[in-house]
Amino acid sequence: MPINQTYITAFLQLENKYLSQTVVDKPRVGYLCLRTPVELIEALSAVPLRLAPQSGFDIYEYGGIRPDGCSFCRMLPSFLKTPRYSGLSAIIGGACCDQMRRVMDTLKRNMNLPVILFGAPRTWNTGREYFRTEMEKAFGKLAGITGKKLTDDIILKRIKARNQLKAKITRLRQDGTLHTSLLHKIANTPCPAEMVSEFLDKLESCSFNIDKARLMLAGSIPGSWELSEIENAGAEAAADATCLGDRAFHHLVDETGNPLDALYQAYIEENLCPHRRPMTPLIDYIKRLADERKVEGVVYLTLKYCHPWGLSAKRMKWELNLPFLHLDDDFTSPAINAFRTRVGAFVEMLKSKSRRRVS
Repeated sequence: MPINQTYITAFLQLENKYLSQTVVDKPRVGYLCLRTPVELIEALSAVPLRLAPQSGFDIYEYGGIRPDGCSFCRMLPSFLKTPRYSGLSAIIGGACCDQMRRVMDTLKRNMNLPVILFGAPRTWNTGREYFRTEMEKAFGKLAGITGKKLTDDIILKRIKARNQLKAKITRLRQDGTLHTSLLHKIANTPCPAEMVSEFLDKLESCSFNIDKARLMLAGSIPGSWELSEIENAGAEAAADATCLGDRAFHHLVDETGNPLDALYQAYIEENLCPHRRPMTPLIDYIKRLADERKVEGVVYLTLKYCHPWGLSAKRMKWELNLPFLHLDDDFTSPAINAFRTRVGAFVEMLKSKSRRRVS
């Protein structure tokens, strides 16, 4: 078994043990988007479960969601029926995405559990106090559901633990030790930061193969198969600018002052998302990441009807000035087949260019 897969298997075993034995009696809270401060869910003695694509799906659960809704939103109700998400006490998320708001309203109507959504700014330099209050009210509702109270000392403890994990992940990613497929698992995990950090302390070299093309995966939230297809094509995802990759760990939370203010600043005010306009901070981050990881080409993935990423593809291609493959996806088998074919051709093109430079 390849070393990376060995660590993924070990990590999933650790996660399953944690969920099935360690926190059986704790409330479980599903959460959406990188705008949701996981530290606050943990500070309420709840288990955070990221709502993200799972393997084994090739269906749509319409559930009142319009056919022209983004593929992730349309499939979210079926994700929530899997064993991983059974027994949720609530769902919480911060969003400025109209389709995400629509799917949250649908879940609230169709599922017998609380759904809490708080607004996030669509532009920079907007009214900070309003959105800060929105976040605090939302977690006040969640506190009522969990029966716990948010206190500054517990919040700060969770902030420090997550900051230490983020710093460690950043170091491991910079030296090529932490593979992107394992990074995705960590971005999704309900395990506390201390447990993940201890696991990473045991990580041996899992560095990128220098003979493979170094790609960046960017765009909409990926499914569960893109990375393996990239690797099967003879490439490595040396950088990942999706919300399950490097972008999930790049910011640290200020450990001084009011912890709620610090969490708002890091997760909402400084959130790099294409829904936030203008997109210049996001593009600057992606350009720095591509340069830091010595990326040779970009695989830019957009979900059908995910307009912020889709409409930004042309500008991204121009700004990055790298070989650029734009693929539209809908989480179905035909899309996987198309992805496999086009990524294979893209990687072969990059290798051909490399061979010509060497010769």
